[in-house]
Amino acid sequence: MIGNITTGKDFRGIVDYLLDPTKTPVLIDTNLAGCDRHEMIAELKLCAEQNYRCQKPVKHISVAFAPEDGEQDYWTVKDIADTIREKLGYGDNQFLVIRHDRIDPGHDRTHNHDHFHILINMIDFEGRRVRDSFERKKLEKILREREINHNLTLVPSSDQREYKAASTGQIQRMMREIEEYQKQERPKVPYTIKIQSGIDLASHDRPSLSVFIARLQRLQIDPKFRIEDNVVKGISYKLQDFKVRGCKLHNASLPMLLKHRVIFDPEHDLEAISMANRDEIVELDPKLDVSWNMTNIRNYTPRKMKQMLDQIFGERESHIAKEVQSETRKTIHPKLEPNSEQTREKDRVWEIG
Repeated sequence: MIGNITTGKDFRGIVDYLLDPTKTPVLIDTNLAGCDRHEMIAELKLCAEQNYRCQKPVKHISVAFAPEDGEQDYWTVKDIADTIREKLGYGDNQFLVIRHDRIDPGHDRTHNHDHFHILINMIDFEGRRVRDSFERKKLEKILREREINHNLTLVPSSDQREYKAASTGQIQRMMREIEEYQKQERPKVPYTIKIQSGIDLASHDRPSLSVFIARLQRLQIDPKFRIEDNVVKGISYKLQDFKVRGCKLHNASLPMLLKHRVIFDPEHDLEAISMANRDEIVELDPKLDVSWNMTNIRNYTPRKMKQMLDQIFGERESHIAKEVQSETRKTIHPKLEPNSEQTREKDRVWEIG
């Protein structure tokens, strides 16, 4: 899921937007007593006026599901909305949760995913303004937890998507791999992107270093550690015949791993490091296992590459569809010989009709 938070002044504008009938709004949950938009706006304003010092009492949170997650039911949306409100500190505030249809006027195209909105009055019932420091980071953490809880697609957080720009050599390699489609072979995901997404997936819940190593091995990514004077100094990753140092990826060097992604316990993890360097498989609890279908590598692909891949696969799928349609017509409606009995029978049918 992808979340967005904005803060504003005007309750009327956001309520009118959420309840716009052209957007096919569906009320998921609210604690407002008002029965229409005018009563709701008045109720929100009355509560906000308790704290005259707050100039921006309107909090608007929008949440979009990944296209791969399909349609979400009422209870899933409600649970996610409730969790967001509670964990951001808005448990005692006025709120309104609205779901919009995928055909949403005002946007340049039809959404290919479900989405919903949460309107919150930042002034609680006691007249206090809820502190909203670091709310975007908090929201991302909540969404990652809910994705796991509801078995949804794991979407990279902002710190995971902002990986280093590809070098000229990496871009050239990506383009060569994409051009494999000309040989009638499926284009491979560029190794750098696949390794980066694998690292993000293996470390999504900040596991121990041993679990991180074992998960990478399950994803066919081979981590190797550089050891000098019995001290672990660095890490590199290998996928098939491609090898890259951790410092060339985002938050994948050893210092950044230990700071942001994994928990290191020398007493338990040094043995896993030694096993990885000896090409031995580290054991992993099945409950902690991960697989490629838990992430969407497309989220890591630069926009231009996405467009190129869409064009490539679009042309090929169109060509295949035409071939299948042609073969189907031949099977269902075989070509008739001019003087065959079938042709004469067909002519008689037309004459009778």
